[in-house]
Amino acid sequence: MTLSGFKDETVRIIAVAMSSYHLYTGAFGVLDAVVQRTAHLGFAAALILLLYPSPRGNGRLGAVFGGVITAVVCAASLLPLGYLLVNFEYFTAGRIQFVTEITTLENIYGVALILAILELTRRVTGMVLPAITAVFLVFPFIPNLPGILGHTGYLLSDTIEIQYLTLAGIFGVPVAASANFVILFIIFGAFLERSGLGRFIIDFTVGLVGRYRGGPAKVSVIASAMTGTISGSAMANVLTTGTLTIPLMRRIGYPAFMAGAIEAAASTGGALMPPIMGNVAFIMAQFSGVSYALIALYGVIPALLYFLGIFCTVHWSAVRYDVGGMPPEDLPDWRQNFRDRGHLLLPIFLLIGLMVEGYSPQFAVVYSIISVVVVAGFRKATRMGVRDIFIALENGAKGAVLVAIATACAGMIVGTFELTAVGVKLAQTGNELVGTLFVGLLVTMAVSVILGMGVPPSVSYIAQVAVTIPMLQMFLKGEGMDADTALVVTHFFVMYFATLAVLTPPDALASIAAAGVAGSPVLKTASHATRVAFVAFIVPFMFVYRPALLLLGSWDEVLTAVGFAIAGIVILSIALEGCFLKPLSLPARILAFASGLALIVPHITWNLSGLAILAVIGMAQWRPWNLLRR
Repeated sequence: MTLSGFKDETVRIIAVAMSSYHLYTGAFGVLDAVVQRTAHLGFAAALILLLYPSPRGNGRLGAVFGGVITAVVCAASLLPLGYLLVNFEYFTAGRIQFVTEITTLENIYGVALILAILELTRRVTGMVLPAITAVFLVFPFIPNLPGILGHTGYLLSDTIEIQYLTLAGIFGVPVAASANFVILFIIFGAFLERSGLGRFIIDFTVGLVGRYRGGPAKVSVIASAMTGTISGSAMANVLTTGTLTIPLMRRIGYPAFMAGAIEAAASTGGALMPPIMGNVAFIMAQFSGVSYALIALYGVIPALLYFLGIFCTVHWSAVRYDVGGMPPEDLPDWRQNFRDRGHLLLPIFLLIGLMVEGYSPQFAVVYSIISVVVVAGFRKATRMGVRDIFIALENGAKGAVLVAIATACAGMIVGTFELTAVGVKLAQTGNELVGTLFVGLLVTMAVSVILGMGVPPSVSYIAQVAVTIPMLQMFLKGEGMDADTALVVTHFFVMYFATLAVLTPPDALASIAAAGVAGSPVLKTASHATRVAFVAFIVPFMFVYRPALLLLGSWDEVLTAVGFAIAGIVILSIALEGCFLKPLSLPARILAFASGLALIVPHITWNLSGLAILAVIGMAQWRPWNLLRR
């Protein structure tokens, strides 16, 4: 066996072992927190070292240097983790946090693990997240800073204590969510994908809506919403649905940058679609104390509104530019496709049903994974063999390493805030610093987008748990909102914009992937993707001012809020594209934009005014002398 073959086989063995370990603990109960989280990080570190080797210079000396670096990082990560595993009973029962003196070895191991995690994160995500984390790690050692940043200074042992020897830093809530929930759902997605569900969704939606105006673009929207249930990743959506829909959009007349923009915008929304919701839902459940099943339920209406906004924008642009559908001969038979492979949807319904019945997410997803193998066997064409099962286990573990190491890195940011209590001070004085709720929302949106550059949405969300979320909660409670509603609203607001960060320039990961498939300029694709999803950027503001959109209210409040939200999103998309039944003049577009804003403002007078303007525009479009037409 060659060296490359030995490496591939080692990766395969570790990945299958990692998935099997987590399936076992998911089915029979997680182990002690120290053991569960440490083992999770140990598996992830080993896979990263093999899958993402350090850069090697030219010649033999460069190769030796790269090997030495990898060996050092391996020792710096696996030895401290092994020390915790061997002595976990002492750390959970014998040691008293911040009282028992830290040994010299523990200090060395703590520093080594922190540096190793920064390096491993850099290999997987790039420089942005490690650089941000490094700034936060240095912060406790700089005393007497001005304002709310001020503190008296902390020792190295304090940082090692919080980051390495407690469940507040590296091994805190973010890694707990990754080790207990996220990886199981990633494995579930890998099994669904291996069973052929992804291909079924694409073929089904092409056959269903491909014939209509702008058909492939609408296929992109619908397929990305459905595929998001499988992967929960914007980039994964682009690289699955986009490889088909982008060429189809180009074939019927969309320019390359616009095809990529539509796919990027739609795929980003897939990461907001319950039940998986880009994996951040599990972390939200841990930090907010709200059950995962409720978070998935609360997320249904906002996700549907997101896709409604993109679908309408796509439709009006197709009307405006007279983009047709696909030729009938190119359309698969969606009815036959559903008969042949529709049974692959059953595990998703089982997952939802088990969680609605009150079973834990771990129990629900493990038995849903088993059901994928059983259900796929209903037909010979979709049956999964032993090789398919092992490939799914391997792919699941590989897909989880990014989340595992990124949550460990982001956990150090949370640990710093717990050590210095700066987050508490910011929450208490946020209204004085920002001024009004609307300005606070704008600031939070900007922070979410900036922190989300080049990192998974879960990381941007975690970084704000101790800062912007408590600040927004204070604002909303000051506006008269009850504490439970404010809790849910603020966590959802931050989660949404953390997810949308993968769409917006400059580090627009979903747009970069879509531009690569489309062969278009990245910046142009990203800017147009933001424009396509512009209406969706308003959705988080809508549910802040109308919590009934998160099902937080009576049924009449929910129905009223949803009705006005739908009307507002439709008219805003009309204003954005400048076309309704016919193209609109500039004055008409301004009126339409004003109507849309009036419809989403939580005040009945404004809402009725918006409906009146919408009615005027509609009647003018129908009249043959059409005063609002170009």
